[in-house]
Amino acid sequence: MGGLVVAWWFVWAATLLVFHDPEREFRRVERRRGEAATNGHAALTTNRPAKPGPETLTWQSYPGPFWHRLNWVLGLLTNMRGPEWNWRVSTLGPFPPSVLSQLDSSDSAQPEQHVTPPKLPADLRCQLPAIISLCLKSYLALDLIKLLMIRDHYFMGLVSSPPDPPFPFDILAPCPFLVQTYRCTMTGIGVLSALAYVSCFNPLLFGGLSLAFPSAARAITSVPLDAGWLYPPAFGPFLTTILDSGLIGCWSQWWHQIFRYGFISTSQWILSLLGNGKSNPPTRSTRRLVTLIVAFSVSGFLHACGSYAQIPDTCPLTGTYRFFISQAGGILLQDLWCRTILPRLVSVDAVPRPLRRAGNAAFALGWLLYTGRWITEDFARGGLWFTEPLPVSLFRGLGVGVAEVDQGWWCWGERWFGHWDDGSFWGRGTRVY
Repeated sequence: MGGLVVAWWFVWAATLLVFHDPEREFRRVERRRGEAATNGHAALTTNRPAKPGPETLTWQSYPGPFWHRLNWVLGLLTNMRGPEWNWRVSTLGPFPPSVLSQLDSSDSAQPEQHVTPPKLPADLRCQLPAIISLCLKSYLALDLIKLLMIRDHYFMGLVSSPPDPPFPFDILAPCPFLVQTYRCTMTGIGVLSALAYVSCFNPLLFGGLSLAFPSAARAITSVPLDAGWLYPPAFGPFLTTILDSGLIGCWSQWWHQIFRYGFISTSQWILSLLGNGKSNPPTRSTRRLVTLIVAFSVSGFLHACGSYAQIPDTCPLTGTYRFFISQAGGILLQDLWCRTILPRLVSVDAVPRPLRRAGNAAFALGWLLYTGRWITEDFARGGLWFTEPLPVSLFRGLGVGVAEVDQGWWCWGERWFGHWDDGSFWGRGTRVY
């Protein structure tokens, strides 16, 4: 994770400082409290101060006062999908009508929509039960995945020689394809559960605290932290996306879009170097091709840096990077088939919709399984699954299917910090274990 975080901040810094000009381009939705309107007889009233009117939402560009500017900049740095910014990623959809009616539409850059985003309740209180439920489900799923992984030597780093068959599915051992499918699926579910679990903390912490302490939230920031539209789900719909859009929809609509704006900004900057916006701009096909390749190249770079920074020997280029760049190849193949080859063979409208959806799903899942072995092996080789993501394990505490040495409720019992001294004055300090 350390290498990925450093690489992402490199991309994000380039996005904000090189590819864009936040002072001129970016605006954030903030609360404003106006004064109550007069009724035309203000001269008859006393000189008492006007009562504050109801709160409204407005665009806030780069502010002047220092503390307001600091809050605005910190919000920009820590926002990657931009739900309250004028550059919010397209998968979030437009602002709700109740918000748009208060904003200046000329300042709102509503992105092109390729999928209908989920409708979120206006009140965050209505969302909290579903968010808490998702958090608990993700916690239990992650606990179960970890339990199964610690019984499989493959996930503990033994990938060079054929490891033992996966527990408790020993029946899969005679068929290597099924074993590979199982391990790729386990890796995907593990990553999905971890991201879904972590994404729940944003609405629970910021949204929940703003509901519990509204005055403190308003004193800290002008962003309406208690607004439901500020916390869209991290993932889109899976089944309908895979069936209707195949591999393209898998990566552009279903999977998390945390890094999307950085990828798109990098692509747009490279296109500007190719003459985008001049007398001879790139064609639409060229723009799509460049955007696709750059996005997956940058994604591969980020994850390959995470692989490279791990202590054991890994394969950042032939493992993690190859997986991500191969997704661009798969999307190009699907696009070539759907747009060029298939229409020449038969009218697309003549193909029954269930058959088209089955083809989309088969290609997407097949391509992910075929290429997933590269990143699955690299994750296992680097020791990613040695990480204890949860402090308390329900299954291991109950002793369900786990060796005696791994039993116990508390999972964070190892040393976290310690003193380190290599004999030199610059080699003394606190060591993070």
